[in-house]
Amino acid sequence: MADSQPWFTHSAITATSSEGVRTRLGISSNHASFRVGVLRTHLLTALLAHSAAHHLGVRAHVAIRWDDSDGLRSRDEHRPTLVHEIGQVAQIPTEPGMMALRQSRRDARYRRALQRLDNRRLLTVRHGLACLDVDAVDRLMTARGVSPEALTASVPVNATTARSPAQGAVPLMRSDGWALWHLATVVDDIDQRTTLIVRGTDKRDATPVQVRLHWALVEGRLPPAHLFLPKVLGKGTVLPRVADLLDRGVRPSALRYFLTEPYLTRAQASAWPVGFSELVGRIRTDLPSYGDSLLDERRLDSVDRKLSATLDPAVAWQELSGHCPSAPTHVIGWITRHYPRPLAQQLRLCRALTGSAIDYEPPPGQAEEAWRWLDSWSRGAAKGPPPHPVRWVLIGQRDGPHVTKLLEVFPSWLVNHRLALARQELSRFNAALSRVSVRSRPSSSSDSNSGSPTVRPVTATRTGA
Repeated sequence: MADSQPWFTHSAITATSSEGVRTRLGISSNHASFRVGVLRTHLLTALLAHSAAHHLGVRAHVAIRWDDSDGLRSRDEHRPTLVHEIGQVAQIPTEPGMMALRQSRRDARYRRALQRLDNRRLLTVRHGLACLDVDAVDRLMTARGVSPEALTASVPVNATTARSPAQGAVPLMRSDGWALWHLATVVDDIDQRTTLIVRGTDKRDATPVQVRLHWALVEGRLPPAHLFLPKVLGKGTVLPRVADLLDRGVRPSALRYFLTEPYLTRAQASAWPVGFSELVGRIRTDLPSYGDSLLDERRLDSVDRKLSATLDPAVAWQELSGHCPSAPTHVIGWITRHYPRPLAQQLRLCRALTGSAIDYEPPPGQAEEAWRWLDSWSRGAAKGPPPHPVRWVLIGQRDGPHVTKLLEVFPSWLVNHRLALARQELSRFNAALSRVSVRSRPSSSSDSNSGSPTVRPVTATRTGA
């Protein structure tokens, strides 16, 4: 790839872009949530396709392919949640009119493709399995004036790959009759008219096989351009799932930015690109050449905190309402306007403003005074400004929105309930302090005055047990 040329001007992309930039997301329905690295690949696949289409003045098309041929692992009940993560977390726009292929239902199509290869005498048998005869394909391509090595070399956009397969015979079918990955993937890409494939660098060795297989099945049609992404590795054996990160309060918008950050032009602190269309506009014209890297969850948390402080209230409203679907809209709107904090903190505040049960932090100083002030306020007899610990009485937290603003939105029907809960919490706290004081009291005043207090043991007789 030329150093100064934008990646989307690569001949493998421009040569096939007359009908738009067409790509696909290969989704395995083996679990109800994606691994983070898999969602990153899907998100960048769609972003790069849309970015290329924008610069070339054509349309982008993103299709879905369900890799569900493994009946022992694939589950139909996982499909809705995976589609939700594609559409709502990654915000990838997919077109309902495009084919959403299910490999589990395409056995007849794969067998027809296999028969075409057999008719062209491009198959061989190894260990009872139908295999692509690489030498036979190369001979046929050369006879038709096509160099297999040159065609393979023309496909990668941002990496180099081997020009010839490592094997002379590549298995295409399993012993149980199901199509293997090479055959199923290439046939699906032909049927979905895919022009851009985005996949991990660990799959570069598949390129010379699939370029030959594509040519053998549709001689005369150019193979798709191939763009490769470095892998994201976990500190343990596997990466966390998207649902795990969302459950602990990571914002979808922060996750989108974090996963695509290396591929974006530098953002201003006050203008984080978080929506899909914003991210498309920030895709770099030169793709990074970074190698595989560990998932930096501390960096993700940092991005989440900084982004939350400047996030568009409309985006924050959408994300918070998804976690508090039963909360009144005016409460959601108030929180996103007056409390620009990470989603987990906003969620806790939302629950405190809408639910009867909350968890209390240890009471701050002047909590008794704050309780008395709020009790008077509830009866219309409060004097002076509210003490800051009133916040603790209302929402169970020491920190949060300004007390005066909080009182404007706090539901009146909850005030007396909070007063009762806070009184119980104060009673428990004071009782615990008393027990600690009894256990640590010096045995005598002389011991205390000597500066070496003796702590009495707590016995069954003294406690009344």
